Amino acid sequence: MHLASIASLIIVLKSGVLAKAPEELPLKAALAEAAAKAPGVSEARAREAVAQGEVEGARTLAPLAVSLGGGWNDPHWSAGISQRLPIPGARAARVRAAEHGVHSAQGERHASEVQSRAEARRAYFSLLRATQLANTASRALAIAREAEEAAQLRFQTGAAPELDLVQARLARASAEAQLLTQQGEVGALSAELALLLGRDPRRLLQPVSGPPPRLLSLEEILSRASQAPLAQARQADILAAEATLRAARLERWPAPSLGVAAEGEGPRGASVFLRGSLDFEVPVPGLGRGELDRAEASLRVAHVLAADDRQRRLSELVAAHQRLGAALAALERFSADILPATEATERMALESYRAGRSALASLNDARRAATDTRAQAIEASFNAQAAFAALELAAGAALDEN
Repeated sequence: MHLASIASLIIVLKSGVLAKAPEELPLKAALAEAAAKAPGVSEARAREAVAQGEVEGARTLAPLAVSLGGGWNDPHWSAGISQRLPIPGARAARVRAAEHGVHSAQGERHASEVQSRAEARRAYFSLLRATQLANTASRALAIAREAEEAAQLRFQTGAAPELDLVQARLARASAEAQLLTQQGEVGALSAELALLLGRDPRRLLQPVSGPPPRLLSLEEILSRASQAPLAQARQADILAAEATLRAARLERWPAPSLGVAAEGEGPRGASVFLRGSLDFEVPVPGLGRGELDRAEASLRVAHVLAADDRQRRLSELVAAHQRLGAALAALERFSADILPATEATERMALESYRAGRSALASLNDARRAATDTRAQAIEASFNAQAAFAALELAAGAALDEN
Protein backbone atom coordinates (compact mmCIF):
# COMPACT_ATOMS: atom_id res chain seq x y z
CA MET A 1 0.00 0.00 0.00
CA HIS A 2 2.73 2.44 0.85
CA LEU A 3 4.35 2.02 -2.59
CA ALA A 4 1.11 3.06 -4.28
CA SER A 5 0.59 6.01 -1.95
CA ILE A 6 4.05 7.48 -2.52
CA ALA A 7 3.74 6.95 -6.27
CA SER A 8 0.45 8.84 -6.36
CA LEU A 9 1.91 11.69 -4.29
CA ILE A 10 4.91 12.03 -6.58
CA ILE A 11 2.62 12.08 -9.62
CA VAL A 12 0.61 14.91 -8.05
CA LEU A 13 3.78 16.83 -7.23
CA LYS A 14 5.19 16.47 -10.71
CA SER A 15 1.94 17.20 -12.54
CA GLY A 16 1.44 20.61 -14.18
CA VAL A 17 4.22 23.05 -14.86
CA LEU A 18 7.12 20.78 -13.86
CA ALA A 19 5.92 17.61 -15.56
CA LYS A 20 8.56 17.75 -18.30
CA ALA A 21 11.98 16.15 -17.93
CA PRO A 22 14.57 18.40 -16.24
CA GLU A 23 16.78 20.46 -18.55
CA GLU A 24 20.47 19.97 -17.82
CA LEU A 25 22.24 23.27 -17.13
CA PRO A 26 26.04 23.49 -16.81
CA LEU A 27 27.42 26.11 -14.44
CA LYS A 28 29.34 27.95 -17.16
CA ALA A 29 26.21 28.39 -19.25
CA ALA A 30 24.23 29.60 -16.23
CA LEU A 31 26.83 32.24 -15.34
CA ALA A 32 27.06 33.46 -18.92
CA GLU A 33 23.29 33.78 -19.20
CA ALA A 34 23.11 35.62 -15.88
CA ALA A 35 25.75 38.13 -16.97
CA ALA A 36 23.83 38.82 -20.17
CA LYS A 37 20.17 38.61 -19.18
CA ALA A 38 19.87 39.48 -15.51
CA PRO A 39 17.50 42.42 -14.81
CA GLY A 40 20.19 44.52 -13.11
CA VAL A 41 22.49 44.32 -16.14
CA SER A 42 19.89 45.93 -18.41
CA GLU A 43 19.59 48.88 -16.04
CA ALA A 44 23.37 49.28 -15.91
CA ARG A 45 23.54 49.32 -19.71
CA ALA A 46 20.86 52.00 -19.83
CA ARG A 47 22.86 54.13 -17.37
CA GLU A 48 25.94 53.70 -19.56
CA ALA A 49 23.97 54.99 -22.56
CA VAL A 50 22.93 58.02 -20.50
CA ALA A 51 26.58 58.68 -19.65
CA GLN A 52 27.48 58.51 -23.35
CA GLY A 53 24.85 61.15 -23.99
CA GLU A 54 26.44 63.37 -21.33
CA VAL A 55 29.68 63.34 -23.35
CA GLU A 56 27.88 64.56 -26.46
CA GLY A 57 26.16 67.20 -24.39
CA ALA A 58 29.49 68.46 -23.00
CA ARG A 59 30.93 68.71 -26.50
CA THR A 60 28.03 70.79 -27.79
CA LEU A 61 28.63 74.53 -28.13
CA ALA A 62 26.11 77.10 -26.97
CA PRO A 63 23.48 77.82 -29.66
CA LEU A 64 23.76 80.83 -31.93
CA ALA A 65 21.71 83.86 -30.93
CA VAL A 66 19.91 85.46 -33.90
CA SER A 67 18.56 89.00 -33.62
CA LEU A 68 16.27 90.93 -35.96
CA GLY A 69 15.24 94.55 -35.54
CA GLY A 70 13.56 97.47 -37.31
CA GLY A 71 12.45 101.05 -36.68
CA TRP A 72 11.56 104.48 -38.18
CA ASN A 73 14.95 105.98 -37.52
CA ASP A 74 18.44 104.80 -38.31
CA PRO A 75 19.17 102.01 -38.40
CA HIS A 76 15.89 101.17 -40.12
CA TRP A 77 16.61 97.48 -39.88
CA SER A 78 19.25 95.14 -38.46
CA ALA A 79 20.03 91.45 -38.51
CA GLY A 80 22.77 89.79 -36.55
CA ILE A 81 24.09 86.66 -34.93
CA SER A 82 26.21 86.11 -31.84
CA GLN A 83 28.00 83.11 -30.38
CA ARG A 84 28.89 82.56 -26.75
CA LEU A 85 32.40 81.11 -26.66
CA PRO A 86 33.56 78.69 -23.99
CA ILE A 87 36.24 79.84 -21.59
CA PRO A 88 39.58 78.32 -22.67
CA GLY A 89 39.96 74.95 -20.96
CA ALA A 90 36.47 74.87 -19.42
CA ARG A 91 34.78 72.96 -22.24
CA ALA A 92 37.62 70.44 -22.41
CA ALA A 93 37.31 69.90 -18.65
CA ARG A 94 33.57 69.31 -18.98
CA VAL A 95 34.21 66.79 -21.76
CA ARG A 96 36.83 64.98 -19.66
CA ALA A 97 34.43 64.87 -16.71
CA ALA A 98 31.73 63.34 -18.91
CA GLU A 99 34.18 60.80 -20.36
CA HIS A 100 35.21 59.76 -16.87
CA GLY A 101 31.51 59.41 -16.13
CA VAL A 102 31.29 56.94 -19.02
CA HIS A 103 34.22 54.97 -17.58
CA SER A 104 32.46 54.93 -14.22
CA ALA A 105 29.22 53.71 -15.83
CA GLN A 106 31.13 51.00 -17.70
CA GLY A 107 32.74 49.87 -14.46
CA GLU A 108 29.35 49.81 -12.78
CA ARG A 109 27.98 47.74 -15.66
CA HIS A 110 30.79 45.21 -15.35
CA ALA A 111 30.30 45.17 -11.58
CA SER A 112 26.60 44.54 -12.15
CA GLU A 113 27.50 41.60 -14.37
CA VAL A 114 29.77 40.25 -11.61
CA GLN A 115 26.97 40.67 -9.09
CA SER A 116 24.57 38.85 -11.40
CA ARG A 117 27.13 36.05 -11.75
CA ALA A 118 27.48 35.81 -7.98
CA GLU A 119 23.71 35.72 -7.46
CA ALA A 120 23.35 33.12 -10.19
CA ARG A 121 26.14 31.01 -8.63
CA ARG A 122 24.38 31.05 -5.26
CA ALA A 123 21.03 30.23 -6.86
CA TYR A 124 22.63 27.49 -8.99
CA PHE A 125 24.24 25.75 -6.04
CA SER A 126 21.16 26.29 -3.87
CA LEU A 127 19.31 24.28 -6.49
CA LEU A 128 22.11 21.72 -6.59
CA ARG A 129 22.01 21.46 -2.79
CA ALA A 130 18.26 20.91 -2.86
CA THR A 131 18.68 18.27 -5.58
CA GLN A 132 21.36 16.48 -3.57
CA LEU A 133 19.23 16.65 -0.43
CA ALA A 134 16.36 15.15 -2.43
CA ASN A 135 18.70 12.33 -3.52
CA THR A 136 19.74 11.86 0.10
CA ALA A 137 16.08 11.72 1.11
CA SER A 138 15.47 9.15 -1.63
CA ARG A 139 18.35 7.07 -0.31
CA ALA A 140 16.99 7.35 3.24
CA LEU A 141 13.59 6.21 1.95
CA ALA A 142 15.16 3.17 0.32
CA ILE A 143 16.87 2.24 3.61
CA ALA A 144 13.60 2.80 5.49
CA ARG A 145 11.81 0.46 3.11
CA GLU A 146 14.45 -2.22 3.62
CA ALA A 147 14.12 -1.77 7.37
CA GLU A 148 10.35 -2.12 7.11
CA GLU A 149 10.70 -5.31 5.08
CA ALA A 150 13.12 -6.69 7.66
CA ALA A 151 10.77 -5.78 10.52
CA GLN A 152 7.86 -7.41 8.65
CA LEU A 153 9.86 -10.61 8.19
CA ARG A 154 11.03 -10.71 11.82
CA PHE A 155 7.51 -10.05 13.08
CA GLN A 156 6.08 -12.83 10.94
CA THR A 157 8.71 -15.27 12.26
CA GLY A 158 8.17 -14.13 15.86
CA ALA A 159 11.69 -12.75 16.17
CA ALA A 160 10.49 -9.18 16.78
CA PRO A 161 7.45 -7.61 18.39
CA GLU A 162 4.72 -5.84 16.45
CA LEU A 163 6.05 -2.53 17.84
CA ASP A 164 9.10 -2.88 15.59
CA LEU A 165 6.86 -3.18 12.54
CA VAL A 166 4.78 -0.13 13.53
CA GLN A 167 7.91 1.95 14.15
CA ALA A 168 9.42 0.85 10.84
CA ARG A 169 6.26 1.88 8.99
CA LEU A 170 6.32 5.29 10.71
CA ALA A 171 9.96 5.75 9.76
CA ARG A 172 9.18 4.89 6.14
CA ALA A 173 6.23 7.32 6.04
CA SER A 174 8.38 10.06 7.54
CA ALA A 175 11.04 9.42 4.88
CA GLU A 176 8.38 9.70 2.17
CA ALA A 177 7.22 13.06 3.53
CA GLN A 178 10.79 14.38 3.67
CA LEU A 179 11.38 13.32 0.08
CA LEU A 180 8.25 15.10 -1.14
CA THR A 181 9.27 18.26 0.76
CA GLN A 182 12.71 18.23 -0.86
CA GLN A 183 11.22 17.68 -4.31
CA GLY A 184 9.02 20.72 -3.82
CA GLU A 185 12.05 22.76 -2.78
CA VAL A 186 13.83 21.68 -5.96
CA GLY A 187 10.95 23.02 -8.07
CA ALA A 188 10.84 26.32 -6.20
CA LEU A 189 14.59 26.94 -6.43
CA SER A 190 14.57 25.99 -10.10
CA ALA A 191 12.00 28.73 -10.75
CA GLU A 192 14.12 31.26 -8.85
CA LEU A 193 17.19 30.40 -10.91
CA ALA A 194 15.17 30.63 -14.13
CA LEU A 195 14.20 34.20 -13.20
CA LEU A 196 17.85 35.21 -12.88
CA LEU A 197 18.63 33.65 -16.26
CA GLY A 198 15.61 35.03 -18.09
CA ARG A 199 14.27 31.52 -18.71
CA ASP A 200 10.82 30.01 -18.49
CA PRO A 201 10.29 29.17 -14.79
CA ARG A 202 7.96 26.33 -15.74
CA ARG A 203 10.87 24.28 -17.07
CA LEU A 204 12.69 22.34 -14.35
CA LEU A 205 16.44 22.96 -14.44
CA GLN A 206 18.96 20.27 -13.58
CA PRO A 207 22.30 21.61 -12.28
CA VAL A 208 25.47 19.66 -12.92
CA SER A 209 27.71 18.78 -10.01
CA GLY A 210 31.33 19.78 -10.54
CA PRO A 211 34.59 20.17 -8.66
CA PRO A 212 34.82 22.64 -5.77
CA PRO A 213 36.15 26.14 -6.48
CA ARG A 214 39.87 26.79 -6.47
CA LEU A 215 41.31 28.63 -3.48
CA LEU A 216 43.42 31.52 -4.73
CA SER A 217 45.91 33.25 -2.49
CA LEU A 218 44.64 36.34 -0.72
CA GLU A 219 47.40 38.42 -2.33
CA GLU A 220 46.32 37.40 -5.83
CA ILE A 221 42.70 38.17 -5.03
CA LEU A 222 43.59 41.61 -3.64
CA SER A 223 45.63 42.31 -6.77
CA ARG A 224 42.72 41.41 -9.03
CA ALA A 225 40.33 43.43 -6.90
CA SER A 226 42.50 46.54 -7.22
CA GLN A 227 42.17 46.32 -11.02
CA ALA A 228 38.54 45.24 -11.03
CA PRO A 229 35.91 47.31 -12.87
CA LEU A 230 34.32 48.44 -9.60
CA ALA A 231 37.61 49.85 -8.30
CA GLN A 232 38.18 51.57 -11.64
CA ALA A 233 34.66 53.02 -11.46
CA ARG A 234 35.42 54.61 -8.07
CA GLN A 235 38.65 56.08 -9.46
CA ALA A 236 36.77 57.39 -12.48
CA ASP A 237 34.32 59.09 -10.12
CA ILE A 238 37.23 60.95 -8.50
CA LEU A 239 38.69 61.99 -11.86
CA ALA A 240 35.26 63.17 -13.04
CA ALA A 241 34.81 65.24 -9.88
CA GLU A 242 38.28 66.78 -10.32
CA ALA A 243 37.54 67.69 -13.94
CA THR A 244 34.19 69.18 -12.94
CA LEU A 245 35.87 71.28 -10.26
CA ARG A 246 38.44 72.55 -12.75
CA ALA A 247 35.67 73.49 -15.17
CA ALA A 248 33.73 75.28 -12.40
CA ARG A 249 36.82 77.31 -11.49
CA LEU A 250 37.52 78.30 -15.08
CA GLU A 251 33.91 79.26 -15.63
CA ARG A 252 34.27 81.91 -12.94
CA TRP A 253 36.18 83.96 -15.53
CA PRO A 254 34.22 86.31 -17.85
CA ALA A 255 32.72 84.38 -20.76
CA PRO A 256 33.08 86.14 -24.18
CA SER A 257 30.39 86.35 -26.82
CA LEU A 258 31.25 87.39 -30.40
CA GLY A 259 28.62 88.95 -32.64
CA VAL A 260 28.24 90.41 -36.14
CA ALA A 261 25.27 92.35 -37.46
CA ALA A 262 24.15 94.04 -40.68
CA GLU A 263 22.36 97.38 -40.33
CA GLY A 264 20.43 99.35 -42.91
CA GLU A 265 20.55 103.14 -42.72
CA GLY A 266 19.47 106.07 -44.92
CA PRO A 267 16.33 106.28 -46.99
CA ARG A 268 14.46 103.00 -46.63
CA GLY A 269 17.59 101.47 -45.10
CA ALA A 270 19.31 101.22 -48.44
CA SER A 271 22.80 101.74 -47.03
CA VAL A 272 24.05 98.55 -45.40
CA PHE A 273 26.77 98.54 -42.79
CA LEU A 274 28.39 95.74 -40.81
CA ARG A 275 28.91 95.98 -37.07
CA GLY A 276 30.87 93.64 -34.80
CA SER A 277 30.53 93.18 -31.05
CA LEU A 278 32.36 91.53 -28.18
CA ASP A 279 30.41 91.00 -24.98
CA PHE A 280 31.45 89.45 -21.67
CA GLU A 281 29.36 87.65 -19.04
CA VAL A 282 30.99 88.73 -15.78
CA PRO A 283 30.09 86.93 -12.54
CA VAL A 284 28.99 89.20 -9.75
CA PRO A 285 31.83 89.41 -7.19
CA GLY A 286 30.99 87.46 -4.05
CA LEU A 287 28.01 85.73 -5.66
CA GLY A 288 27.51 82.77 -7.97
CA ARG A 289 29.82 80.33 -6.14
CA GLY A 290 27.14 77.65 -5.93
CA GLU A 291 28.53 75.56 -8.80
CA LEU A 292 32.06 75.82 -7.44
CA ASP A 293 31.05 74.86 -3.91
CA ARG A 294 29.04 71.92 -5.19
CA ALA A 295 31.97 70.68 -7.29
CA GLU A 296 34.32 70.88 -4.31
CA ALA A 297 31.84 68.97 -2.15
CA SER A 298 31.35 66.34 -4.88
CA LEU A 299 35.10 65.76 -5.03
CA ARG A 300 35.26 65.23 -1.27
CA VAL A 301 32.33 62.82 -1.48
CA ALA A 302 34.04 60.86 -4.28
CA HIS A 303 37.20 60.46 -2.18
CA VAL A 304 35.23 59.37 0.88
CA LEU A 305 33.16 56.85 -1.08
CA ALA A 306 36.25 55.40 -2.73
CA ALA A 307 38.03 55.02 0.62
CA ASP A 308 34.98 53.47 2.27
CA ASP A 309 34.51 51.12 -0.68
CA ARG A 310 38.14 49.96 -0.48
CA GLN A 311 37.90 49.31 3.25
CA ARG A 312 34.59 47.50 2.93
CA ARG A 313 35.77 45.31 0.08
CA LEU A 314 39.01 44.48 1.91
CA SER A 315 37.04 43.31 4.95
CA GLU A 316 34.64 41.29 2.79
CA LEU A 317 37.49 39.74 0.81
CA VAL A 318 39.33 38.58 3.93
CA ALA A 319 36.15 37.18 5.50
CA ALA A 320 35.06 35.35 2.33
CA HIS A 321 38.57 33.98 1.81
CA GLN A 322 38.61 32.57 5.35
CA ARG A 323 35.18 31.01 4.88
CA LEU A 324 36.16 29.48 1.56
CA GLY A 325 39.33 27.95 3.00
CA ALA A 326 37.45 26.47 5.94
CA ALA A 327 34.63 25.13 3.76
CA LEU A 328 37.07 23.48 1.33
CA ALA A 329 38.97 21.85 4.21
CA ALA A 330 35.73 20.52 5.71
CA LEU A 331 34.56 19.27 2.32
CA GLU A 332 37.79 17.37 1.82
CA ARG A 333 37.38 15.63 5.18
CA PHE A 334 33.83 14.63 4.32
CA SER A 335 34.86 13.20 0.95
CA ALA A 336 37.96 11.40 2.16
CA ASP A 337 36.92 9.99 5.54
CA ILE A 338 33.46 10.78 6.87
CA LEU A 339 31.14 9.81 4.02
CA PRO A 340 32.73 6.38 3.30
CA ALA A 341 32.57 5.50 7.01
CA THR A 342 28.97 6.71 7.20
CA GLU A 343 27.85 4.47 4.35
CA ALA A 344 29.60 1.48 5.89
CA THR A 345 28.05 2.13 9.30
CA GLU A 346 24.56 2.49 7.85
CA ARG A 347 24.82 -0.77 5.92
CA MET A 348 26.27 -2.61 8.94
CA ALA A 349 23.38 -1.43 11.13
CA LEU A 350 20.83 -2.73 8.62
CA GLU A 351 22.53 -6.11 8.31
CA SER A 352 22.84 -6.35 12.09
CA TYR A 353 19.11 -5.79 12.52
CA ARG A 354 18.25 -8.31 9.84
CA ALA A 355 20.40 -10.89 11.61
CA GLY A 356 18.73 -10.11 14.95
CA ARG A 357 21.93 -8.87 16.59
CA SER A 358 20.60 -5.35 17.30
CA ALA A 359 17.31 -3.60 17.99
CA LEU A 360 15.35 -1.47 15.51
CA ALA A 361 16.16 1.65 17.54
CA SER A 362 19.85 1.19 16.75
CA LEU A 363 19.08 0.93 13.04
CA ASN A 364 16.91 4.07 13.15
CA ASP A 365 19.64 5.95 14.99
CA ALA A 366 22.22 4.89 12.39
CA ARG A 367 19.90 5.86 9.55
CA ARG A 368 19.23 9.31 10.99
CA ALA A 369 22.93 9.86 11.68
CA ALA A 370 23.79 8.89 8.10
CA THR A 371 21.16 11.24 6.68
CA ASP A 372 22.40 14.10 8.87
CA THR A 373 26.01 13.44 7.88
CA ARG A 374 25.20 13.47 4.17
CA ALA A 375 23.27 16.71 4.65
CA GLN A 376 26.30 18.22 6.40
CA ALA A 377 28.53 17.22 3.50
CA ILE A 378 26.10 18.79 1.03
CA GLU A 379 26.00 21.94 3.16
CA ALA A 380 29.81 22.07 3.22
CA SER A 381 29.88 21.92 -0.57
CA PHE A 382 27.29 24.70 -0.78
CA ASN A 383 29.19 26.82 1.76
CA ALA A 384 32.30 26.60 -0.40
CA GLN A 385 30.44 27.80 -3.47
CA ALA A 386 28.63 30.53 -1.51
CA ALA A 387 31.94 31.77 -0.09
CA PHE A 388 33.43 31.81 -3.59
CA ALA A 389 30.44 33.83 -4.82
CA ALA A 390 30.94 36.30 -1.96
CA LEU A 391 34.63 36.45 -2.83
CA GLU A 392 33.85 37.34 -6.46
CA LEU A 393 31.29 39.90 -5.38
CA ALA A 394 33.71 41.61 -2.99
CA ALA A 395 36.53 41.55 -5.56
CA GLY A 396 34.25 42.94 -8.25
CA ALA A 397 35.68 40.52 -10.81
CA ALA A 398 35.21 36.92 -11.93
CA LEU A 399 37.81 34.76 -10.17
CA ASP A 400 37.18 31.50 -12.05
CA GLU A 401 38.47 33.00 -15.32
CA ASN A 402 42.11 33.48 -16.23
